[in-house]
Amino acid sequence: MSHYSEAAYVERQRLSWIVLLASFSICMIFTVAVPVGVNAALQNMKLSLNTVAQANQGTVRVDNARGESQVIIAGENGLPVAAGARVLTDETSTASLLVYPPDLTENPLARLQIYSRSLVNLNEASAPRFGLSDEAQKLELHLDNGRIQLTVLQDEERPFAVSINTPHGLVFVSHPGQYAVVVDNEETQISVQEGQADVLANSQGKRLGSGQRAEIPANGDMVGPLTTDRNLIRNGDFYDSWADWSLYVWNVELSDQPEGTSEIVEVSGEPGVEFTREGTGHADVRMRQVIGQDVTDYDALRLLLTFQITSHSLGVCGVQGSECPLFVRLNYTDDRGVKRTWQHGFYSTGDVSPTTPDACVSCAVVQDTHQRVPLGQVSFYEADLLEELARQGAPLPAFIEDVSLVASGHSFQVEILDVALMVEE
Repeated sequence: MSHYSEAAYVERQRLSWIVLLASFSICMIFTVAVPVGVNAALQNMKLSLNTVAQANQGTVRVDNARGESQVIIAGENGLPVAAGARVLTDETSTASLLVYPPDLTENPLARLQIYSRSLVNLNEASAPRFGLSDEAQKLELHLDNGRIQLTVLQDEERPFAVSINTPHGLVFVSHPGQYAVVVDNEETQISVQEGQADVLANSQGKRLGSGQRAEIPANGDMVGPLTTDRNLIRNGDFYDSWADWSLYVWNVELSDQPEGTSEIVEVSGEPGVEFTREGTGHADVRMRQVIGQDVTDYDALRLLLTFQITSHSLGVCGVQGSECPLFVRLNYTDDRGVKRTWQHGFYSTGDVSPTTPDACVSCAVVQDTHQRVPLGQVSFYEADLLEELARQGAPLPAFIEDVSLVASGHSFQVEILDVALMVEE
């Protein structure tokens, strides 16, 4: 064989090996890369969660990701919002942010109550596009300032993770429960009423359980876990049905008219008490819990109520203002030993007039004007009773006797999701 033919043979051999190895490499790359790429797509492709902003009180401003502003007025339909939006409330407004799975509007994954003078940014609200994905549904918020209360509901199909950024740290929630976050220039406060949260700040991490809170100062190390505000009401979320509550029989004015029904039902994925009545003439029903607590030295006494008025036939609260579809009442003894009653009424339809007053003219109680809330929308109410009673010129409580929730009118339907009486020492 000549030198030339031998060199050509070696060159052909080298080229064959190159082609063979290259083909093998390409085959292996496709064998590995295609399944890995497909799996990555299945795992990481996302859909947007169905997120709706509602005005609970007053006028709420919503800016979208392009900086365009819209306003929502209490009683109007909710406004769909997407990642990049922000919700702003002023001193007279509050809002709700409801987070649903994609294309569903029945049972929310979470409910966010946004209190006055708050700014909440919606950074992300997503769910995996494909059912094969192991990823959780995610909600990422930034609370610039103000106060929010987060209720995370149980989702049997897929985990739901919430992260709340603040100027001072990060709160991560992956358990159903109720959480409160307050932000001002000085600090961030995180309270876990029920559930579990992880808090990160300044290379520190703390895990909070039910009944615990933490504080993240603007300049300093995180403090906690601390004891949170104490709730004097037991089973205020009705997960234990009627436990700890006394349900009274219906009071019906006309003997030929029917009573109503009192049931524990599911309201948007949560248990709640539903009072329903169809008829003419007055009817009312109440549920009551004995508190029996001395509150003399507490710094704050906050009543929180989450509810929904679905319908009521009387305008406002009737001709004497005594037939609101929902009243909350507090019986207490003041520091002079005098027994008193404070109440607040709610309604959704009708206009205030001389024949439909905005307060009960026949009730010997401490009261403010009845509050109008949107019809058919989950609403929330909060009052610091010490401040409220002082504003109304009433003596402050020394001992809380009991709390009652009363539904009244002719025909009405109301659902109560949660009631709490929080004390701060």
